[in-house]
Amino acid sequence: MSNILPKEKLQAEWSKFRSRLLLVGGLVFLGAAAFSALAFFPTHIALVIGNSVAQPVSEKSDALLANKLARSERDEIMRTQALLDSISPIIFATSSPTDTISAALALRPSGVRIDRISFADTDNGSITLSGISPGRDNINLYKEALTKSGLFKSVSVPVGTLVGADDGKFIITLSGTF
Repeated sequence: MSNILPKEKLQAEWSKFRSRLLLVGGLVFLGAAAFSALAFFPTHIALVIGNSVAQPVSEKSDALLANKLARSERDEIMRTQALLDSISPIIFATSSPTDTISAALALRPSGVRIDRISFADTDNGSITLSGISPGRDNINLYKEALTKSGLFKSVSVPVGTLVGADDGKFIITLSGTF
């Protein structure tokens, strides 16, 4: 087989192919570089933001302050998780106990503070109210008001609370169908 193109034309054609090859190769590499840049861009942004938030601390007081802030944030997250765990039975209950809890809270005498409400969704529902009262008389008044309301099957208070042995802390357990 012989070449029918003159030598100058053959060199010009090979020069075009080489130029095209370099152009296509360069575009492929440029595309790969752009794809890599786009793939790593979110990581780069996260690192830049992370470095700006957590810049190296030069003084011990700054380090202690940052440590305290991190610890307080962690404690706040743990407190929020505990709160969500304690209210999840109320949120996911098939019947709404919020009306019953609201009624129980409305009957509380002045000076009585409720710190914790616990709801157990059993056959006979149970609500536990924990709190602090300035005196045992207020606890007795609260127990009587809850009993007289007729909303609950039973209202129970530990004997130690009624005699004042718990320094004003009390737990009242309400049971009924709610």
